[in-house]
Amino acid sequence: MVRKNSSGKSSSKMSKKQISSIALATLVCLFVGGVYIATKPKVSPVAPATGFLIETRPLLSDAVFTGRVAEAYRIAAEIPKVIDSLFCYCYCKKNHQHKTLLTCYTNKHGSKCDICLGEVFYAYELYNQGKTLDEIVIAVDKKFYRPYRRT
Repeated sequence: MVRKNSSGKSSSKMSKKQISSIALATLVCLFVGGVYIATKPKVSPVAPATGFLIETRPLLSDAVFTGRVAEAYRIAAEIPKVIDSLFCYCYCKKNHQHKTLLTCYTNKHGSKCDICLGEVFYAYELYNQGKTLDEIVIAVDKKFYRPYRRT
C-alpha cells in the first residue's frame, strides 16, 4: 500500500531504513548462529556404550584402600558396565595399554590418578540421577575431554 506523506512523496508502511535495519539484524543473527554451530564441540561417545564388558579382568578390592580411593573402587565394582563404557582421559589407553576406564581399577592405577577418580565419581553421580548409559558416556566425554599430549 502506497501513501503520500505531507511532502507529497510516496511511502510504504516500512521505510527503506527500517527494512535495511531488519535485514542487517537478520544477517548478524545468522552469522552469530553459524559461528556458534561451527565452533560448538561435537562430542560423540568415545567408548562404545554397549553395556557389555570389554575389560574382563577382576577389579582390585576396595578393602585394599581407604577413604575416597576405596569409594572409587567400590563404585567401579558396583557399576562395572558403566565404568567399562568410559574412555579414560588420563590417556592410559595409549600410555599403559588400558582398554577402558574400568581397566584402571584392575590395578592400582586408579588409586593414584585424579582423572580416573574424577571420572568414576562423576559417572556415579549421573548414574544415581537416572541417566542412561549413552547420556553418562557423552556427559563424561564433555567434562573430561582434553587433547592428548605425549608425556
